[in-house]
Amino acid sequence: MTWRVATSLETLLRQVNDKWPDRSKKSDGTLGDRAHASRPSDHNPNQAGVVCALDITHDPINGLDARSLAEALISSKDARIKYLISEGEICSGPGANHPAWVWRPYSGPNQHRSHMHLSVRSPASIYDDAGPWNIGGPSTGSTIWLQRAL
Repeated sequence: MTWRVATSLETLLRQVNDKWPDRSKKSDGTLGDRAHASRPSDHNPNQAGVVCALDITHDPINGLDARSLAEALISSKDARIKYLISEGEICSGPGANHPAWVWRPYSGPNQHRSHMHLSVRSPASIYDDAGPWNIGGPSTGSTIWLQRAL
């Protein structure tokens, strides 16, 4: 099956890579492995062939604290967010069977301590929304530009 990553997640990944260019990408991921393929997962392509999940590596040594990134995304209350998983907790966006934007314990097989997970909602008009994400603070590129402009 041909697959692609949701446009919104490609946008987020570009922003993250711009802000933290030296970060580790060891636990980054989109398309699920065989274990994911054996169960329902947003890392598996949906019926349209779109992967609606992204893992971003926790790398505080190079400036990217994955939990802080997750907190910034939650604070934004972006309508594209289906749920986030970080540090053994999960937080859903609106429309889930749980209170929106509130962390609760996560009991899945991976506690997401080496990365944070973000799943985006359907339909395509939401998961392919290429608008920028609020990831907290200015990007590295913007900071450099401002310093040079001054």
